[in-house]
Amino acid sequence: MKKRQIGIIGAGNLGIRHLQAIALLEESCRITVMDIREEALQKAETAFRETGGADRHNVCFVREMASMPKEMDAVVVATASDVRRKVIEELLANARAPYLILEKVLFQRLEDYSAIGELMEKKQIRAFVNCPRRMYPVYGRIKKKLEDAHTMEIMASGSDWHLGCNGIHMLDLIAYLAGSEQITLNISGLEPECLPSRRKGFLEIAGTISGTMGRCRAFSLASYPREGILASTVILSDVCWYRILEGKRELEFADASTGWEWKKETFEMPYQSRLTNLALEELFSGGTCRLTAFEESCRLHMALEEQLIPWFEKQGGKKGLCPIT
Repeated sequence: MKKRQIGIIGAGNLGIRHLQAIALLEESCRITVMDIREEALQKAETAFRETGGADRHNVCFVREMASMPKEMDAVVVATASDVRRKVIEELLANARAPYLILEKVLFQRLEDYSAIGELMEKKQIRAFVNCPRRMYPVYGRIKKKLEDAHTMEIMASGSDWHLGCNGIHMLDLIAYLAGSEQITLNISGLEPECLPSRRKGFLEIAGTISGTMGRCRAFSLASYPREGILASTVILSDVCWYRILEGKRELEFADASTGWEWKKETFEMPYQSRLTNLALEELFSGGTCRLTAFEESCRLHMALEEQLIPWFEKQGGKKGLCPIT
């Protein structure tokens, strides 16, 4: 039986986590990891060799796109946002892969979304964006509980949790729970100046982003500059209430069955290094997976970047650019 070919482009920290997850696939595969940095490839190889199940697979580490296989079953693109469009275009000019899993933030310019969307449609490629909370069992249970809710409010807050790069995760969670129809965003609550990012060459934001989406009549994403505030997500609806503390793996909930008294429980939150394999198994067996479809994620990204690009321009940034990754 011919082995599946799986590619990873980008061998940074996230790329390594994807690679470790792929090592958990029961089916023996050929894996090709591409990065222009030799030191990144060496680090990735070390991490892979230390992962259980690695011996089942054939792995190759390359520094040029031309060295990637011409036919692959799936490719994970784990690069920074500033080069993602170029990388995808170069990949699809040299190789064929029916499925892509893309890291986020997806792109830095609004025109990139339509350009890559048209390219994927032309190449008949199905792409998914790695917003993994849709794969967490705890949020699957909450989504099921909220099925009968007519309206809800969602608030995520905490000390400097990197609102720029992580805000899309929370917008995606709201879309997952409440639907992504009729998105409105208000960024007037942002702090007046942009911040340096942990990643060189990129910027961050702090403050509050608010809006509405689907059945969520009001949401707010607040990243406070003050230290020591525990990150939490609060969901209030007409059928149940939740307060989720991901850092502690704890949640509190209340509904009619508890007499609207808060009850506490713990939950498991899987690491990325144990998720990508599940997404790939779903793609290979059914042609889709629980990650966010590219088209829906584009709507969320664009709604945010349409607001942020003029904001960054006012800070002296490059025209038409959202310098977040």
